[in-house]
Amino acid sequence: MSIESDKLIKEVILEKLSGSGEEAHIDTSGINTVMLDSLDKMNKTSVNRSYRAIPAAGFKGKISRLVKRLMRRLTFWYVEPCMMQQTEYNCANNIFSAQVNSEINTLRCGMKNMEGHSAAIGSLSGNVARNAEALGETNRRLDACENSGAELSAAVDELRRRLDNVEKMNYLFNGGNGMLSFADAGKGALSFSQSGEDSVVRYIFNTSGIDPAGIRYLDLGANHAVELSNTFSFYLSGASGVLLDANPVLTQELSEKRPRDIVINRCISDKPGTKLDFYIMSGDGLSTMDYEAAQGFIRENPALSIEKTVSVDSITIDEIIREHFSEKAPELMNIDVEGMELTILRMIDFAKFRPMIIICEMIEYSSTLTVGAKNQEILSFMRSKGYEEFAFTGINSIFIDNQRKEVRA
Repeated sequence: MSIESDKLIKEVILEKLSGSGEEAHIDTSGINTVMLDSLDKMNKTSVNRSYRAIPAAGFKGKISRLVKRLMRRLTFWYVEPCMMQQTEYNCANNIFSAQVNSEINTLRCGMKNMEGHSAAIGSLSGNVARNAEALGETNRRLDACENSGAELSAAVDELRRRLDNVEKMNYLFNGGNGMLSFADAGKGALSFSQSGEDSVVRYIFNTSGIDPAGIRYLDLGANHAVELSNTFSFYLSGASGVLLDANPVLTQELSEKRPRDIVINRCISDKPGTKLDFYIMSGDGLSTMDYEAAQGFIRENPALSIEKTVSVDSITIDEIIREHFSEKAPELMNIDVEGMELTILRMIDFAKFRPMIIICEMIEYSSTLTVGAKNQEILSFMRSKGYEEFAFTGINSIFIDNQRKEVRA
């Protein structure tokens, strides 16, 4: 094999033997010791130094046979080193050639990979250019939106109005547990309360000239976001407020379904910054932080049980008012905390904080229909604070603040 016949082969051999890395396109990870060893053997065996001149004279007789036998011995002694030398040279040559071919193939594969990388870089460059163009178009659109902020704001308001209408129709026609309110059927209002409490409150607002869409509410013991809610009807109208519940599962549901509302996962207490046990009942709407009340539910209905007890941070009424209603009391306050309604009402400073309407649960839990019963202690307390009962639904009383001139009980 002639090294001079192929320039590429020459470069590969020289670079591999020297271990230098002058050429950027050749892999020079180190000297190929196999090639060096083979080349060394080839150099040592390239010249046959065992040459001997064989005389041509003949011999006869015993002496001739002896000489011939001796000659055969000597010939074997003479020829064998030459054969072994040639064999060793051939082996080294074969190994060296194989290594050269391997290096050439590696170089060719590397060159092909470089071509592939070049194509990929070209493609990436094209993508970068296209992305830059798209980014420029996006910036131009943003600039246009900023320049037409009033039009954009109007479009957003229109989309929100349409979304509210879609929500209402969805709950009306797709099993949202809503029904047309008798008190406000002509206006298409929806009722989600257990006994129509939201319809009664809506009637009060409409009669008093108050737009239900603009009110704020405080719902203590909010429970579910939609089902049996005394505030969800007003949320659909555009109102918003604060929802409090100690059950972490329910507060997650409230946050997901009522994103405009502020959701608080706490227990009401007169002791701020404490941990309280909250008893999650198997019956919907009966979970409480009053252990005796939980046991009373179970005695009344043995099918009930305490499924789980969780530790919840406490919060006071004053903290809620300072953080969320410091400027103005909510128009509507709902209290449904399973046996602690009077305790919470006594925590309120009505001289400073007077919601226009308060909905409060007035009966104890019973597995049968309760008729003719009402919490007289709560009724007397509310009257002492200047609130009159406007309606009683059999479950909840709806109280109105007598100090509000626009309301007449």
